[in-house]
Amino acid sequence: MCFFKKALFGAAMTTVVALFSSVALADAEDYPNDSIRIIAPYAPGGASDMFARALSEGLRKEFDTPVVVENKAGASGIIGAEYVSRSKPDGYTLVVGAVSLHSILPSLLEKMAKAQDNLTPVSTIANSPSYVVVPADSPAETIEDLVEMLQEDPDSYMYGSAGNGTSQHLFAELFKQEIDADILHVPYKGSGELVVDLIAGRVDFVVEQGPAIMSHVENGKLRVLATAMAERTEELPDVPTLAETVLPGFEANTWFAVYAPKGTSEAVINKLNGTIKGVLEDEDVEKILRSQGAIPLHMTAAELKEMEDNDRQMWLEVIESGEIVLEN
Repeated sequence: MCFFKKALFGAAMTTVVALFSSVALADAEDYPNDSIRIIAPYAPGGASDMFARALSEGLRKEFDTPVVVENKAGASGIIGAEYVSRSKPDGYTLVVGAVSLHSILPSLLEKMAKAQDNLTPVSTIANSPSYVVVPADSPAETIEDLVEMLQEDPDSYMYGSAGNGTSQHLFAELFKQEIDADILHVPYKGSGELVVDLIAGRVDFVVEQGPAIMSHVENGKLRVLATAMAERTEELPDVPTLAETVLPGFEANTWFAVYAPKGTSEAVINKLNGTIKGVLEDEDVEKILRSQGAIPLHMTAAELKEMEDNDRQMWLEVIESGEIVLEN
């Protein structure tokens, strides 16, 4: 009798699993049959906003359905991330975030940690190279010069960032820790103010993304000494990496990615991921990304999750070593 009950239970569970699987597949085949919203968690004009709009246009073409971008800025991107984390898990509300939002802030702010736990990875979009940059009149002609200056007299120098907990802050903090020089950090309210003061020489160096500094490099107001990526970039092929010069093995990436609410079906996630892969291969989309100094980057949801987790552990070690604390 006991065996008979177990057999019935097993058969019932198999039926339930098959039923849910067929429903998920049906949902994916029918997806999307309504408009999709992509939340840009930062103000209009920034990289996440531009990438979200490029992605929305590509998805609109691929799916032949309306795809709209909504800006829900504030609290370093947390407001937008929280909004999506509480949305219905049906694939119709997505968020475009970056490494700072998904792998750095969860270790600094409880609110973002909770939001991240209720998001699921969909796909990466791009990688935006960061560079070690100094004013044009800096005595540091090379990255070796800068490291020597900072190590000899760290109390005389300052580095700036776009704000506490940003990728600019943590990338520079990692650089500072690696060269073992205790340099003062000056946080700003965004890259705009930061670059103005860097040009004026009020801070001595920054680790900043290409879009914020490239025009000033071209007009001779700033000098790029190295890139934080593992390889040299197409935009500045003559600029060496930190890894090939002063810090072997150094790599820090500003990646941008798409997330959906936790609970979104795997079938819908896979369909979105495959479609985004096609969008990133579109010449017009690639042109938009590269115009912002970014490199198109596609990963599966599983690969994105692995990168997110690895980066979170790496940045947690930097945070703890630097005793970085933000008010929750």
